[in-house]
Amino acid sequence: MTYTKNLLALALSTALGSGAALAAPAAQGLAADVLVNGQPISRNHVLLMSQGIDPENQSKRSDNADAQAAARAELITQEVLAQEARKQGLDKVPVIADQLAFQNRVILSRAYLEDYFAKDPITDSVLKKSYDFKKANGKIQEYKIRHILVQTSGQAQDLIAKLGKGEDFTALAKRSTQDPGGQANGGDLGWFRPDIFVDHHFTDAVEALKKGQYTKTPVRTRFGWHVIKLEEAPRPVANPETFEALDDSVKEALRQKAAQIRIEELTARLTAGAKISNPGTVARRDP
Repeated sequence: MTYTKNLLALALSTALGSGAALAAPAAQGLAADVLVNGQPISRNHVLLMSQGIDPENQSKRSDNADAQAAARAELITQEVLAQEARKQGLDKVPVIADQLAFQNRVILSRAYLEDYFAKDPITDSVLKKSYDFKKANGKIQEYKIRHILVQTSGQAQDLIAKLGKGEDFTALAKRSTQDPGGQANGGDLGWFRPDIFVDHHFTDAVEALKKGQYTKTPVRTRFGWHVIKLEEAPRPVANPETFEALDDSVKEALRQKAAQIRIEELTARLTAGAKISNPGTVARRDP
């Protein structure tokens, strides 16, 4: 299963509610705030624009009259210019029409995901059921690992080639990793619990290794590209805490992982059923 960085960010922002800036004001703000030549500028647009003008006061946007006045003036300027552009047929110019289509795709894909997760949200009860199953069946284990974090797949592949020639993993990590802590300790992550880590691509790679092995292909996460080494065989976590006792940050990691998996399954299914012709050069999706 694969994903792109932008897709994951979109999935998480919609699934977790942290990126709902477009949706939150919409319910209360669809009515016209001002008309320009009979064309409405919605209250929602004023609120969204005011957040950009005064991002430090987003939580107080309803009381931020100055930011809203500036936003309204900017939107009126944009609207009169946009109306003139349409009169001249600029919205039909291929390059402009293509840009509009690009934005339309982004908005609709976000809307679909918002609707998807609204109908089947990732609730604490969903997360608890999965966690409790693993706990009850002894599936909560920890692995002693090291990793090297770099920014490109090419850098990661170069490291893997060096390891294949016998270079020491710890020494390479000290020289090459972009994980600040890893520069001092040779990439040592200590005993690592895959079940509560945010990215399943990383955890899947860890769980596939045997003692002494390292990943032979780069592993991509939102943090960059990883080369991972398993230093000790997995061991059961002694007396893992209950779901209720998990820190909020751990529950958030579980929620993000669940969102990541769902969005990948969804997009893989939709893509498999799509008819894609004349694809040109299609970028390879990352493992």
